[in-house]
Amino acid sequence: MKETAKRGSLLFSLSSRRPWLVLVIALLLSVLSLWLTYQRMEFLTGRDDLMPQNTAFNRDFREFRADFGDMEEIAVVIEGNDPERVGAFGNRLYDTLSKEPRYFSDVFYPYALPFFQKNGLLFMPLEDIKELRKNLSLAAPALKALAASPSVQTLFTHLTRSMERCAAGDESQLPSVLFMLDKLGAGFQSFGGGKGAPPSMETVFMNPDSSFAKAGRQQILTVLPVRDMQGFVPAAGAIQKVRAEVARLKALPEFKGVTVGLTGTPVLENEEMATSQNDIALATAVSLVLTVILLLLAFRGVLNVLAAMASLLVAISLSFGFATLAVGHLNILSMVFAVMLIGIGIEYGIQVVLRYQEELNLGAGELPAIKTGLERNVWAIIMAAATVAAAFLTFVLTDFKGIAELGIIAAGGVAICVLVTFTVLPAMLVLLSRHRKPHARQGVTHFSEHGVVARIVYGRPKLVIAVTAFCCLASLYPLSRIAFDYNLMNLQAEGLESVTYAYKLMKSKENSGYFAVVTAKNEAEAREKSARLEALPTVDHVVSLHTLVPDRQREKLAELAAIRSELADVKPAPYEEELSLMELPTVFENFRNAAVALKGKLEKERRPEAKQVSSFVAILDKFFAGLEKERDKNAVGMLQEFQGGMFRELPQKIEALKQSLDASPVTEADIPAELRSRFVGKSGRLLLQVAPKWEIFNREPLEAFLNQVKSVDPHATGQPVMVYESMTIMRDAYRLAFIYAFAAIVVILLVAFRSVKFAAIGLIPLIVGVLFMVSGMWLFGIDFNSANIIVMPLVLGIAVDSGIYIINRFRREDGSAAAVVLSSTGVGVLLNTLTIMASFGALMVAHHQGVFSIGAVMSLGMVACQLAFMVTLPAVLTLAGKR
Repeated sequence: MKETAKRGSLLFSLSSRRPWLVLVIALLLSVLSLWLTYQRMEFLTGRDDLMPQNTAFNRDFREFRADFGDMEEIAVVIEGNDPERVGAFGNRLYDTLSKEPRYFSDVFYPYALPFFQKNGLLFMPLEDIKELRKNLSLAAPALKALAASPSVQTLFTHLTRSMERCAAGDESQLPSVLFMLDKLGAGFQSFGGGKGAPPSMETVFMNPDSSFAKAGRQQILTVLPVRDMQGFVPAAGAIQKVRAEVARLKALPEFKGVTVGLTGTPVLENEEMATSQNDIALATAVSLVLTVILLLLAFRGVLNVLAAMASLLVAISLSFGFATLAVGHLNILSMVFAVMLIGIGIEYGIQVVLRYQEELNLGAGELPAIKTGLERNVWAIIMAAATVAAAFLTFVLTDFKGIAELGIIAAGGVAICVLVTFTVLPAMLVLLSRHRKPHARQGVTHFSEHGVVARIVYGRPKLVIAVTAFCCLASLYPLSRIAFDYNLMNLQAEGLESVTYAYKLMKSKENSGYFAVVTAKNEAEAREKSARLEALPTVDHVVSLHTLVPDRQREKLAELAAIRSELADVKPAPYEEELSLMELPTVFENFRNAAVALKGKLEKERRPEAKQVSSFVAILDKFFAGLEKERDKNAVGMLQEFQGGMFRELPQKIEALKQSLDASPVTEADIPAELRSRFVGKSGRLLLQVAPKWEIFNREPLEAFLNQVKSVDPHATGQPVMVYESMTIMRDAYRLAFIYAFAAIVVILLVAFRSVKFAAIGLIPLIVGVLFMVSGMWLFGIDFNSANIIVMPLVLGIAVDSGIYIINRFRREDGSAAAVVLSSTGVGVLLNTLTIMASFGALMVAHHQGVFSIGAVMSLGMVACQLAFMVTLPAVLTLAGKR
């Protein structure tokens, strides 16, 4: 202890004799550190950059990317009830983005390829093509009339005549009439009095639940961004450009009803980093404000707060410089280290200042009080800091690069905080002591160990230990139930567009955007692997080069030829916007009368079709009631919108349909190069995209899916594999870090106390606190995840400081354990905990759920450990004695 006091005297001598020199040097180094950080600090946004590079799964992924290129694309999801309108939007966006090589190295939109425009119907299941032929056959009479004159009047007049003939006894057209009434009724309902979308041609002729129809209503355009590695988020410029073009097109009237959203790895990373950056900045500000408030309440004066906060800001500035020199970049994990240092770094200054104020209250002079505050805490602070630094340095022993970098940066920051506490803080206190008024010499309030509350808490140590033991046993159940959340979507801010559309694509069998990839050496192996993969219970389908050649082509082409013959007489005329307003009331009245007459005939004959016509009449009356309600407002506008929605693009759609019927046999040689290149690697290997049958963001379905896929190909890779493996490695890395930190703390406690007994006593509150923390997480429904699991080793390193301060003073000075807890040391420990809770708890203002969970779990951990140190530890010390 004498050697420690000597070092404290040397430090105090430097700060007391040359305070201005110390401050000037500290200021210059701080400015240099901030300048260096601004000039050289970089940010890693990709999770791949954080992973260990020497693992088998990472090598598989690198080989895959080297062969097939970067597939981390921005996915633009375009949706709407009218596939033609959705396709037109996609075509316009494709044309615009293709002209921007500065932002995009590749733009891919299958709908724009002539290959799919000509042969798209061949990719429909044969049953759907047969249904299309049947529907077009039933609709052909009406379609022929509408093609010649596309208008509401034509539609209603044609159906009126057909119903009249049916009512008169000619039932040859009844199937066609019933089909058109059914589709028209659905159109009236979807239009919803002008608030919804009018029916499209596709909803009339195609099964809306078919995979082909769903793919038409949800189309995907992908772009590969040119990454600006100088920016905070490399793909930010490309994402901003896409959003701007999407917003411009959506504002056009012809794309009313089209919705668009962006997702994909670059977008998710962009929104995660942008959200995290804003959240960390806000949390840092909140943490600083809360820390200042706590210090004002504890120190009861501005001068000591000023000294402590100035020292803290110097320490954080120097820590940024150290991080820049030692690592050179921050990642999604290490960017929270500044917030950590606010709570951790101020802890050492609190112990010095509170002991200094305690000495002032006992009558000591300014300089002797500062000297005592420093010297009596040197050893405790060094040991406390060593435990925190050790907890961080254990991260380096893991294989996860992101964790290891955080360990280096944070451990260096802790060392810098200690150095600043021993130099800058005393210098500040010495300079400010000259301005302190005598009556301002007051410290923290002391509590009596003989008070009622103190006697209840500290008067029955055996009872306290028994209750603690019972609670620890009860905590074993929550410990067995707590899980690790693999779902990265749960880390994002709630309501993000990219997350919403990621889930949409996952649930879409037609456009699954989250798939495993398998490669094959040749076509025979690709077909064999595809068959085995599609037989797996967790696999929905496999997309490969051979799936781009439609099956059962002869039968499909025969059906298309029959449809082509059916539509031979359908010759579309140009659409005219005008409504025959004077004639429409009579047209509507005749139409309803014909429908009622047909209904009456079918009911009289007790035909089952009567119910279908009766239902249509009810829908029709509701539609006409809506028109009547809007008569003085916007009835004409509603009719124009209804007619325009149905018929404005009818001529072009009929022509497009006729062209699509001219499909010819497709061979592998017909697959266009831009499509082929996505499935054939540079080495000639073939790519198989394996789509899951169910949502695989969570661990259990993801693990089952990957285990089955890897049973076919152990080298399967892709984003699901990377996420699963990296999350597993991260989880295991933090578990190891926790074990390493615990072992390091055991060693440090043995060195600090030179006693096995007191080292064991120092561990008891840690174990109790961790068990209570996990119980709190279980009660509040918080799982561990890739963000908050960092708290586990940190809680050990940070919380054990409290034990070091309390046990150190209990052994060195007279008085009971309760007296130590109620002294300035105990108050300092409480204040340390509150400042750490303020710094980490400030993260709970974050929108990013991962950042929020760090704050929540750390706050729970500090409350639990503080309870153990303030209640359980004194009981153990009381029974153990000072020797």
